[in-house]
Amino acid sequence: MKLAILLMTLAAAGIANASEITTESVVATMNVHRIAAGLGPLRADARVVRAADDRMRDMEEQAYWAHVSPEGRAPFEWLKPRGYSFSYAGENLASGFETAEVLVESWMESKGHRDNILSPLFQDCGVSILEGSTLGRSTGKSIVVLFARPMVTPSPAP
Repeated sequence: MKLAILLMTLAAAGIANASEITTESVVATMNVHRIAAGLGPLRADARVVRAADDRMRDMEEQAYWAHVSPEGRAPFEWLKPRGYSFSYAGENLASGFETAEVLVESWMESKGHRDNILSPLFQDCGVSILEGSTLGRSTGKSIVVLFARPMVTPSPAP
C-alpha cells in the first residue's frame, strides 16, 4: 500500500521513469518521505554531488564498500575539498538495487538510513550511482548519498 501511494505521488510530481535509479529519482523519492513527515525537501547541491562521486570513485579504486575507507577516512572528508564546509553530515550506502522506490523503501526500513533521510539537520545531498559494485562484477546499482548542512559563519558583531 505504501509503495502504491509513493508511486502515485511520484507520478503526480511528474517524475519521468521514476523507477530508474537516477540522482533526480533518488532525491525525489527521499523527499516524498520527508514531506510526509513535515520536513522540507533535500536539495541536490553540486558540491555535495561531486563529493559523493569522489567517494564512490575512492571505493571503486580501492575495491571496498564501507562507511570508513581502509585508511580510516570518514565519508565526510570528501566534502571539504569540494568547498563544502558542513555543520552536520551523514551517509547512506546501498548496493544491488534496480529501482529508486525499492532502494528508498529499503533505507526507510533501516533505522540509521531512515534517520538520515528524515533528519531535520540535513538540507543538501549528493547522490552518486555506479552500475554494478565497487567490489567487482555485480547486478544492480551501487548508490552513495551524502547528506549535509552547510556551516553557518556567524556575522561579525556591529
